[in-house]
Amino acid sequence: MVQFDNQYKHVKLKVVYYGPALGGKTTCLKYIHKVTDPERRTKLYALATASDRTLFFDLLGIDLGRVRGYRLMLQLFTVPGQVQYNATRRAVLAGADGVLFVADSQVSQREANEQSLANLAENLRSNGLDPDAIPLVFAFNKRDLPDLLDCATLNGSLNPRGLPWFETVATTGVGVMESFAAITEATVRSVGDRLGLGAQPEAMARLIEGVRQALQPFVGALPPADATVVIRPQATGATLSGDELVTEAVRANLAMTDLNARLDHLGRELSRRVQQVRAVNEFGRRLAGAGNAEEVTTALLDALLAELRVACGAVFLVRDGGLAEAVRRGLAADPFAQPRPDGSSPLGAVVERGEPVVVFVDETGPIASRFSEELLGLGLASAMAVPLQVQGRVLGVATAYGDAARGAFDDDDRDLAVGLAATAAVALANVRAIAALEQAKANLETAVAARTRELEMALAQQRVLTEQLEERRRQLEAANEQLLELETLKGELLAHVASAFDEPVRSIQTAARILAREEGQTEKAAKLVEVINTEVTRLADLIASARQATALDAGRGGLAPAPVAVAEFMKRVLAPLRTAIGERKLSVQVKVAQGHEHLLAVAEPLEVAVRAVLRNAVEYNRPGGSVTVTVRPVQRDGRAFTEIQVTDTGQGMPAEEIAAAPGRFWRGRAGRATPGGLGLGLTVARRVAEVHGGALEIQSEEGHGTSVSFFIPGAP
Repeated sequence: MVQFDNQYKHVKLKVVYYGPALGGKTTCLKYIHKVTDPERRTKLYALATASDRTLFFDLLGIDLGRVRGYRLMLQLFTVPGQVQYNATRRAVLAGADGVLFVADSQVSQREANEQSLANLAENLRSNGLDPDAIPLVFAFNKRDLPDLLDCATLNGSLNPRGLPWFETVATTGVGVMESFAAITEATVRSVGDRLGLGAQPEAMARLIEGVRQALQPFVGALPPADATVVIRPQATGATLSGDELVTEAVRANLAMTDLNARLDHLGRELSRRVQQVRAVNEFGRRLAGAGNAEEVTTALLDALLAELRVACGAVFLVRDGGLAEAVRRGLAADPFAQPRPDGSSPLGAVVERGEPVVVFVDETGPIASRFSEELLGLGLASAMAVPLQVQGRVLGVATAYGDAARGAFDDDDRDLAVGLAATAAVALANVRAIAALEQAKANLETAVAARTRELEMALAQQRVLTEQLEERRRQLEAANEQLLELETLKGELLAHVASAFDEPVRSIQTAARILAREEGQTEKAAKLVEVINTEVTRLADLIASARQATALDAGRGGLAPAPVAVAEFMKRVLAPLRTAIGERKLSVQVKVAQGHEHLLAVAEPLEVAVRAVLRNAVEYNRPGGSVTVTVRPVQRDGRAFTEIQVTDTGQGMPAEEIAAAPGRFWRGRAGRATPGGLGLGLTVARRVAEVHGGALEIQSEEGHGTSVSFFIPGAP
């Protein structure tokens, strides 16, 4: 199972050497360790028993490059082949990414090979791994001994799937590195598929090619052998002699000495790292007071040359899509900045990749490039370029050059330079940010000043407008007072007119009724008496509406709701309208909800209001039409109301006139208005509903009639 080390950006791949006891697994790992790490930067550790020389496990780290920014680290393990160590084999196989099976080629070990391979499959399954899916390579070892199984026989019994196999002699290294390279490539390919590179053939090809190039120098190499650190306890229950005790004590002391040496090395490495951190921190403190980019770049080059113990270098900054030299020391021109034949430069590549570059010049070998030749001509042995990078953005590049006396730059030098460059990049970004903020502040102050002037002008204009509006308000208030006075006068006039006409109208009504009862009248005289009676009744209704409107507007009326019998109420309402209803041949229906024969209201004003609505329903109806009066209980917002709804089949009203209909003296547009009337009917109706604590609602559609509803609260 792939292990991700996010702290150190490592991907650890685990390869296990498996096989029968004494088959050569340990010898293979020792040989690989000698070849790949002749300087012993890592150690091969072994824990062996007194009765057997098989390792419990060995660990070896090998650097194979990077994938998705993570460095590939290969860990090699071996397992004990003896039957009694199956638990150890199973534990070591946990999380394995690849297996190299080391088979013993001797005829006598055929059964042991087959049993070990079966044990491998069993232990893989117990760890949740698929034996058919995990990368597997075979090494047929001990090919230098007599009495061997031929490779065809070994493949027939162990490798029916035709997986990669190699003939090996672990003691001399024959085939060891080749088989190691094969299992490494297969494992990296398998892990690459799991990391999503299978869908990127070019990326996978580059990864595998990188692995091959990394392992190629080791194939066929024969380095000197180094001793493995071995801790060898005695078998359980064994009795040790004095000599054996001394031997074990000396071995333990040697192991402790080796461990102390490693600790000393780590201590020196840690001390150097601490010095680097201190240098970076001190450099950061020096940059704290930097006020511009020139101070930052000069301080960076000074620190870089001092810490790396060199005299040549330069700092370049990214400007306008290119690189501009900020400061240079010890060189007439920086080699990294020299253009190539295609017009590009090494510095451009550093900016594009955002990664440091270290170049070495070996005088004993061939000069591989014009750049190396130029360095050699200047007496330089190594060169380094590091990007000034902050938050993934490259702000510039710093270079440094060392001569042969100083020696080549190593990884520690590169890490120190990267730390200094990163610190300088942060300081440079801060300086630029501060400059941008200061410029933004100046721009903002200018904008604020301009905006302030605009606001002051707008405020002055606002004051003028306010004064004008105040004058208009005073004028409107005066006009409103005049209108109120006129409204009062109009109401008083209307009341006086109504009172003045009331008595004559009543006299005419009385005379008309007396004439109607006279016998012997001609048909023409009777018709004229009927017309007089109808028009006088209409005039009486108009006078009543005017008086009622005036009383309601004046706040007079003394409303004291009482139970009103609906049937009698409607008879009184309809009585004056019978002649008009008959003339227009209208049908009138009165529908009263069962159990709702009474309503709670003030009879007189409500009678005037309902009659006014019914008069409109009659006058604006079509000949032969209908009028329906519905009285029923309803709920509005959780309260009980009595609804008196008057619905006609008349000409209706346009939508834009509905809201204006209850207005005083409104009689509709000229084409619909009927002769006579003051336009107070709906006004009185709405005011009567409102003084009862209810409302008046109108629904109408032009050409389809009108529906007017009174909502009177409460019930008798």
